[in-house]
Amino acid sequence: MKLTRRVAAIDGDRCVKCNLCVRACPTSALRPPRVLYSRCTGCGLCTYTCPRGAIKMATRLSLAAYVFIVAVALAGVALAGLAVLTPYFYPSNHPTINFTTNITIPTFIPANVTMPTGEEAAGAGSGFG
Repeated sequence: MKLTRRVAAIDGDRCVKCNLCVRACPTSALRPPRVLYSRCTGCGLCTYTCPRGAIKMATRLSLAAYVFIVAVALAGVALAGLAVLTPYFYPSNHPTINFTTNITIPTFIPANVTMPTGEEAAGAGSGFG
């Protein structure tokens, strides 16, 4: 993607409106002392036909450059808006979490179950109990 392009630029003080450049332009981009930048391809034929040297080639921003600039500006505005609005999405009265306290987790023991004790719990012949 090219961000700049070359186009014709007419010096209105030097132009005598002889229209030799208009006849030489293959895209009909010249209307002395104006240039239709959307039509100009930057071929430079007009610069050679002007007897007064009123036409020079100039570098201009392309349409892609303008689109890029607008996209960057919109992204910047969106990020700034997000930074400003973010505190409103999170309430300030939320409960604080204290990570230094011990948390007790309730255990579930099914009803009608007996816990094995002694040798039964250690396993027969294991030496425990």
